[in-house]
Amino acid sequence: MKKTPLLKTGLTAILLMLFIFPARAQLDDLGKLMGYQTDNAQKLFKAYIRPYTNALGTDLSNGWYNTAKPHKTLGFDVTFTLNTTFVPNTDKTFNPENLGLTGIRVEGDAASPTAMGDNSQGARLILEDDFGGTLSEPKEIASFNLPEGTGIGFAPAPMLQVGVGLVKGTEVVGRYIPEMKLGNQAEIGLWGVGIKHSIKQWIPAINKLPILHLSVMGGYTKLSSQTNLSFTPQTYADAGIPYTMGNDLQNWEESGYFAGQSMDLNVQSFSANLIVSANLPVVTFYGGVGINNTKTSLALTGKYPMLGVNQSTGETEITKNSSVSDPFDMEIKHQGGTRTDPRYNIGMRFKFAVITLHFDYTYSNYSVATAGLGLSFR
Repeated sequence: MKKTPLLKTGLTAILLMLFIFPARAQLDDLGKLMGYQTDNAQKLFKAYIRPYTNALGTDLSNGWYNTAKPHKTLGFDVTFTLNTTFVPNTDKTFNPENLGLTGIRVEGDAASPTAMGDNSQGARLILEDDFGGTLSEPKEIASFNLPEGTGIGFAPAPMLQVGVGLVKGTEVVGRYIPEMKLGNQAEIGLWGVGIKHSIKQWIPAINKLPILHLSVMGGYTKLSSQTNLSFTPQTYADAGIPYTMGNDLQNWEESGYFAGQSMDLNVQSFSANLIVSANLPVVTFYGGVGINNTKTSLALTGKYPMLGVNQSTGETEITKNSSVSDPFDMEIKHQGGTRTDPRYNIGMRFKFAVITLHFDYTYSNYSVATAGLGLSFR
């Protein structure tokens, strides 16, 4: 049997827990989101998961620099950085009544936690149907609560990157995490590339100042992950939603009809910044202004049981006809409907021989605290 090195196993587990599992526990409760219409399910799912994907995208936009001074030619550093994005309180809850749901009524308090909200009970939804207008009043066919939040209002993300100095005050930075798996539950991979260029050398007024440095930089990071799901008719039963199985799905367990489900998440993040630093012998003070641009796509693949209504009996049922394949393939934008946010950054780096230690804070729509440890030469 092939053995996996302990370090790689531990790193894989840490990465998957930080990037995926804060929300995955609640995503296993997907049946509470699916309802009985794909359009409703997509709206609910997007509202629930959006703060998590936003925080993850913000993590990927940070940690690119800890000084405005590029390495000399063939100088380099290896740096481990931990970015921690904080979700604002306004994005820890959502109101399902504002989503334009059809055939669903919210009972009681409409506020419901997002994936990054409190681990309190979600809003209670009532599914109703008028059977094609044959009833004067819609009939209640099912009710359920939306999922709890994770109780975690922040998203940490580790980064390992290498910077190498080229010519003319230019430095290239690379990030890479090979595709890693944790059993048969999930897998993740990450890569990124950035470039930093000194503009101090082109400005006569400041190019003679020894400690002041001014640069521009841009960085692109892409993260891809796949998380296996298990959303079966039993999910509805566990949520207390009554249903009957259609004759065409009586043997769904033996046939594996709902096997092979997964959530595919792709996050692409770009950051552009103007950086300034004052480099002293031991300590460096640095700051930057710029923008983050994040694009997140999320898809559910596989077959999923959906609730339908038997027009003859009025009973809630699950059939092959009511079930759907690959129900979601959507882009998730920030709460305001944009993908680009301004960012303002300030930090401090200490250097002892070749060892560096840095801390910084970035103010943005989703603010970020960063800490890093590295080895730097030239």
